[in-house]
Amino acid sequence: MADIVNASPADVKKLADALHAYKKEVEAASKRVQGALNSANWHDPQKQRFEARYRDFQRGINSFMDGEVNAMAKALHDLAAKLAEIKSVRL
Repeated sequence: MADIVNASPADVKKLADALHAYKKEVEAASKRVQGALNSANWHDPQKQRFEARYRDFQRGINSFMDGEVNAMAKALHDLAAKLAEIKSVRL
């Protein structure tokens, strides 16, 4: 019988962990940008427009991170657990 499971649970888990690390890096970068924006010596209507545009952009990024990235990482962790269980039964 051919082995239809062709994935390493450890590698799938590493991918999930990489997604979590990606999320943390994006969050840290966002905080740096917000800090730079807050401390910028720039006070005019153009900055206000930029800040509004950046806030909208950041909301979209946060939504993606909290929804899609978390869901993808959870699905990968679940898959890794199932693969490990399947492989342990086959031994």
